[in-house]
Amino acid sequence: MIVNQNLATRLIINGLVQGVGFRPSVYRLANRLGLKGWIKNTGNGVEIVISSLDASSFIRELSNSLPPLAIIDSISCEEYHLSTAITDFHILDSIAGNISQTRIAPDCKICSDCLIELFNPESRYYLYPFISCTNCGPRYTIIKNLPYDRINTSYKDFELCRNCNDDYNNPANRRYHAETSCCKVCGPSYNMELEKVANYIQDGKIIALKGTGGYVLIADAKNSEVISRLRTAKKRAKKPLAVMALNTISIRYNYAEVNAQEAALLETNPNPIVILKQKKHSPLPANIAPELDTLGIMLAHSPAYYLLFYYLLGKPSGYEWLEKPNDKLLIVTSANLSGEAIITDDMLAQEALSDIADYIISHNREITVPVDDSVMRMAGKHKIMLRHARGLTPLNYSFNYELPQVLGVGASLKATLSFSKNNKIHISQYIGDLKQLPVIDYYQKIYQYYCQLYTVKPELIVCDLHPDFYTSQFATESGLPVLKLQHHNAHFAAVLGEFESYGYLLEQRILGCILDGYGYGNNGEALGGELIEFDFKTLQFKTISQLPELMSIGGDLAEKEPWRLALAMCIQYDLPIPEYLLKQPNANIILEILKDGNTPKTTAMGRIFSGVAALLGVMAINDYEANAAMLLESMVSMPETDFDIVRLTADGKPDVATLIRRVYTIGVTENNRQKAINLFYGSLTTLLDKWIVYHASLHRINQIALSGGCWQSPYLLSMISDKFQHSTLELLIPKDLPLNDECISFGQAWYGIKKLT
Repeated sequence: MIVNQNLATRLIINGLVQGVGFRPSVYRLANRLGLKGWIKNTGNGVEIVISSLDASSFIRELSNSLPPLAIIDSISCEEYHLSTAITDFHILDSIAGNISQTRIAPDCKICSDCLIELFNPESRYYLYPFISCTNCGPRYTIIKNLPYDRINTSYKDFELCRNCNDDYNNPANRRYHAETSCCKVCGPSYNMELEKVANYIQDGKIIALKGTGGYVLIADAKNSEVISRLRTAKKRAKKPLAVMALNTISIRYNYAEVNAQEAALLETNPNPIVILKQKKHSPLPANIAPELDTLGIMLAHSPAYYLLFYYLLGKPSGYEWLEKPNDKLLIVTSANLSGEAIITDDMLAQEALSDIADYIISHNREITVPVDDSVMRMAGKHKIMLRHARGLTPLNYSFNYELPQVLGVGASLKATLSFSKNNKIHISQYIGDLKQLPVIDYYQKIYQYYCQLYTVKPELIVCDLHPDFYTSQFATESGLPVLKLQHHNAHFAAVLGEFESYGYLLEQRILGCILDGYGYGNNGEALGGELIEFDFKTLQFKTISQLPELMSIGGDLAEKEPWRLALAMCIQYDLPIPEYLLKQPNANIILEILKDGNTPKTTAMGRIFSGVAALLGVMAINDYEANAAMLLESMVSMPETDFDIVRLTADGKPDVATLIRRVYTIGVTENNRQKAINLFYGSLTTLLDKWIVYHASLHRINQIALSGGCWQSPYLLSMISDKFQHSTLELLIPKDLPLNDECISFGQAWYGIKKLT
């Protein structure tokens, strides 16, 4: 039999295969298997040519030897004719082009190998804050274009020194073709030694430090005075500040309760901020998270942060200190005024932060894409994604069919962008609230970045119904076809899209329970507590039940000043008005308007939480979004249910009026606020369970999707989940998508795709 020596196999591999050490790994595998050929990055994925017509064993070995960060989504194979004989396996220069199926790698925490080198006096990376390798370091925040080569990143201007170049070209080295390779000789540097920075922190100074995704403010978390100064300068009176510890054992010993699932979240690759229950008698100043029983805490994840702890601990020798408990804790919060965009530009940092920080520490590596810290928490067995950002973004969902190009422009709060191309929907990082020009500029920058990177050419833009949202105006002014999707339908669609992407068997008709703070309705009404039926066959959303309407005067002001909602509850449910509500500014005027009865109404669950908090005297005025609801939840000790008041009205709605009256009697009349709060949470959850089950049975629906910001309540979500554990009904709870408005753009894009296909 004559074998044509010029015949080979060409593979195109897509997924997370650029910027993760994939090419060096394939190079080593090919040499181990005695294969000749090449590998190169292209805009359409990674191309591999091997001198064999049977690629099955190669693919099998490849799947078993992937580098830690790599993920393969698809492999296509075809016969390939070699024009010339090849004698070795090579890594070839990349071919530029627009992305087709390639994923962009997220930023990654420092790996264990680099961490050892960082504190090894014999290493040339000793104490170097920009150490990285193929398995760790910045990715998304430095990429300007693809393919992922140094020339397309912020490292373009840092020419490799001889030693780094040798490592880069050595197949046996961990930094073989590592595009972020650098050292003290040839790489980026800070404008101040981090040892000096640590001394300033210890002395009570506020530091603005340029990190991976933007500038952050750092201070001693045990110094109440410096925290007060930071809050005043940042104009952030009460909103909790995030803190950073060196390791999990330090958190567990000193500051917060950490179960196994929470420890896994803390230590997982993105090292997100995790919301934890504070220890009783916590040694921390109360002004870190005023009046709350929780703490947003993350672990050191970059070389620079590890170095700060190293210097704060007095430069310990060896490596044991990295895993031992210590009492050092840092405030680490985004370096911007409250509500504004994260800062990445050095000149802007000097202008904007000089009145906040005592010292501004920058480095000379450009941040291409700003990214905040990711935020998560546990609710029983469920992970709640509160903010999808550093280490996780961009998020991609793959589908088993070709998608038309659709752009979902998101909501006004917690804005994100989502777009589809080929068989994926790509979701941007958390951008922020589109209330101020810097955040709108940031939104536009992210849109332009994705347009350049992915050659986005949408056939359709999907936006919210609200005419005053910036995103709605953005869609209208695009000149492209626009589909408007009601806010809570988009919430619902996001859950359906995520589960479809996972290959989950979804039935034709599904029920969505959407509990939120606000959503603009089809007729301009204020919604936020709906049971919605979705039919895959007709692609129609149908609201089949709502929470009872509550009077809500002042629009968004009612959420800012929940005492207005408490007054409305008193009037609507015929309750005596507590004196503390009447003392609020303009309370008498609001009272007269409410008595008139001709006021706007809302079905929003978020307004009920805020109203109850004010009714019980927990909080009259919110300092930040959901402040009253968070404080109310922090006071729950043991939820209990009064089954005598858990009932539905004649039209199948939750009897909220009876619940509120009972809560008022216990909390206000009998002055037992703790019991009232426990009863409110326990009875409300049972009431919601009854509501969902009744309508699911009535409409013969078996699958229930949950979404909306109110489901971020760990009590609410975990208790509902427990109630359905042994039910024939099936809950669909998002796994990686946030329940809040960050998911809106994904839901919009997914629904737009369905309408086009």
